[in-house]
Amino acid sequence: MGLLVVVVAVCLVGQAAFGAGIRSIGLRVVLPIGNAPFLLGIEARGDLAFGVATGSFFLSAEGKALITISCDLRLGSDDAAARTFVRLTTGLVYFDRTRYLPSLLVGGGLTLEVPVFPVLAVAVAGEFIYPFAFPVPMVSASGRWVFP
Repeated sequence: MGLLVVVVAVCLVGQAAFGAGIRSIGLRVVLPIGNAPFLLGIEARGDLAFGVATGSFFLSAEGKALITISCDLRLGSDDAAARTFVRLTTGLVYFDRTRYLPSLLVGGGLTLEVPVFPVLAVAVAGEFIYPFAFPVPMVSASGRWVFP
């Protein structure tokens, strides 16, 4: 629970103090590896002084929902080339409709983002998320429109 509070606080304070607004909007797909179902979702990203804040909402055909908030900490300083990030993630997972409330999740991993054109980027992320994607990582791919 403490890590959940830290990740959310860092994202909110960083966005309020240093954020430059929304950076990109796109689609993100969770690939069905291990116990993870195929999920399709929307993703919004905003710049922080030290990286990127990401919010995603996923929904499956069966009505399973996953909401994540991530802080991506930049590992390099070259903005023109591919970007590698360490990702800290928290959120809610609601896969069991018999439960009244969704479950909390927390985890981390790596993200690789490659700019395709000045306004398009693709990314791949691998995250160990407890309890949703553990011990097998959740692998997702995204494509997004980057605002100039």
